[in-house]
Order: sequence, then C-alpha cells, then structure tokens
Amino acid sequence: MSKEKLKKVAYSIGKLLGFLGLAFLFYKLSTEYTLKSFYTKAKAFQAYLPFFILLNFLSSIIGIYVWHLMLKKYAKRNFGYLVSYYYFAKTEIAKYLPGNLFHFVGRQAMASELGISQVAMAKVSLLFTLLLVAGTLIASTLFAFFVSSVAFQMKLLLGVVTIVVILGILFIYPIFSNHEKLLLSILFAFSIALQGVLLAWMIQLQLGEQNLSLFFEVAAIYILSWLIGFVTPGASGGLGVREGAFIALANFVQLSISQDIVLFSILFIRFINILVDLLLYFTTLFIQKRIV
Repeated sequence: MSKEKLKKVAYSIGKLLGFLGLAFLFYKLSTEYTLKSFYTKAKAFQAYLPFFILLNFLSSIIGIYVWHLMLKKYAKRNFGYLVSYYYFAKTEIAKYLPGNLFHFVGRQAMASELGISQVAMAKVSLLFTLLLVAGTLIASTLFAFFVSSVAFQMKLLLGVVTIVVILGILFIYPIFSNHEKLLLSILFAFSIALQGVLLAWMIQLQLGEQNLSLFFEVAAIYILSWLIGFVTPGASGGLGVREGAFIALANFVQLSISQDIVLFSILFIRFINILVDLLLYFTTLFIQKRIV
C-alpha cells in the first residue's frame, strides 16, 4: 500500500473513532441518567448556562493551546492554532469510548496530516498527560492552601507531591527548556482550575451563600477527582470515576454540603463538559475546508 493510501486510511480511522465516541457517549447518557428529572432541576440554572459553557470552553481552548505548542516542536511544517484546534476537537470526543485512550489513538492516526511522525506524536501525548497531571496538582494544591479546614499535613503532602512531579518532568524531554515545561504546566493548572471553579460556583448557587473557604475546598476536591478520572484506565472520559471520586473525597474530608446538592452539581457539570466536547466536535465541521 502506498504512503498516500496509508495516510488516507489512518485519517479515516481517526474520523471513525470520533463518530464512535459520539455514539457511545449518547448510549452512556441514555442508560445511566434520568434526563427528565435532571432537566427539571437544571432548568432553574438556565440563566447561568452560557457562563458555565464559556468557562468550560475557555478551559478547553487553553488545553488545546498547550497541545499546539507541543506539536510545533515536532512538526515538519508550520501551522496555526486553528489546525491544532481542529485535530484535537475532532478526536477528543473519542475519549468516551471504553478504554479512555482512543482520543490518543485518533491523534496518532492523524499525525501524518500534521507532518509529525508516529513516534513524535506518541511523545507529545505522553508529555501532554504528564503536564496535565502536574497542572492538576498545582491547581489543587493552590486551592487547598486557602482552605482552613484542610490539615497542614495534607497541604504539605500535596505540595511535596506537586514539587516532585514537576522536578521529574524537568529531567525529561530536553527538546523543551525547563522554562517552557514550567509554562505549559502553569497553563494546564489554569485550565483545570476553571473546572474546579465551575463546580464550586454551581454549589455556591445552590447554597445561596458566599463562603470562600468552602469554595476553594470544593474546587480542590473536584480537581483531584478530575485527575483520578483522567488517569483511571478503562474509564470512558472518566465517566462515573470522577463523580465517585469526588463523593468519596468529599465524605473523607466531611464536606459540609448535603449529598443531594453534591450529586446534582457533579452531574450538571458533567453535562456541561459533555456539551462543550460536542460543541468542539461540531465546530470542526465548519472549519474543515480551511484545514484539510
């Protein structure tokens, strides 16, 4: 088979994974959630929905920008952010397939379209994961330090783990300077922090009060649960794992919020996450002619 045909086959595989991800996503929603009862309660927050979507979208845009900067280091041709946005958004939806890794597989399949070797794309995906872990730890640690109810020992542990992970990353991928790796980690920290802010804001709205300590505590717990869902093998987009981890962590620290509010909030934010992933995917249909 010629090189050109192999490129077409690989690209088709990437597109197919995107469609399969969509199908599996809708299947999961239809089997796990009662949409009618969820919609009834969520309707009370419809005025805030555009702001929630905007924050989540901004989080994704920042994450894609980090990926774009990584790709530029290995690409054999020059391309703008919109190209990286297209391929990332096109494949991200495949994370909802069983295995929690098919978004990476899709990007491997599309590597040649970006002028990147298979080995280089694998390196990018690995570094993307490592920096995302580092960014998540940075964000959760910063939030935790503003919470008076979190024990100093726990804060210290989080801080030490964060420093160790960052130092470990500085010793790998010499193609990136230490300054660049730190910058990418900080960008990821900001991106993930927005996810924590989303859930904390949602809970504060239901409580009807402003409590900064509780706000930071919820954000820190959710960010850690997000990380658990991200690194758990086989968890499709972290579905179920992230939510379960948040409830477990909230119970562990004896979070002073009713179970009903916690359950609805994490479900509502998951709905926002899924909606934004779908929006990202469908926007690629409008820019496809400018990319491929």
